[in-house]
Amino acid sequence: MLAINATLLLVFVLIWLTVILLKKLFFDPLQQIRAKREGLLAEDKKAWERARRETEALAQKIEAELKKARQEALAQKQHLEAEALQARSELLARMQAEYRQQVAQAREEIAQVTKELKQQLEGEVEALAAKIEERLLN
Repeated sequence: MLAINATLLLVFVLIWLTVILLKKLFFDPLQQIRAKREGLLAEDKKAWERARRETEALAQKIEAELKKARQEALAQKQHLEAEALQARSELLARMQAEYRQQVAQAREEIAQVTKELKQQLEGEVEALAAKIEERLLN
């Protein structure tokens, strides 16, 4: 049978002392470092998730603002185009009225000049007819 002697007890005590010392000097600090690291990783993951959510919310807000700005720009463009078309129509109407007035005035002037020239020619025709008659009779 096995006999328990002092060497066995000494080895047993030394092994337990080594285990206790390793636990106190190596394993406990290592566990603390691991726990601290896991805590930091968890905090970093939470911070990353929070930043991701904030970034997504900000991106959605920016997209909404861009959409609103595009709609406002389109509405303003349509409004300006409508105003420009109306101004163009008004300008064309004024120009047509002015041109009609100028054409009417030019027709009146032409009619007046034609009338004056006819009267002048009638007077000259009578004078020429009188001269021709005088020459023929002489």
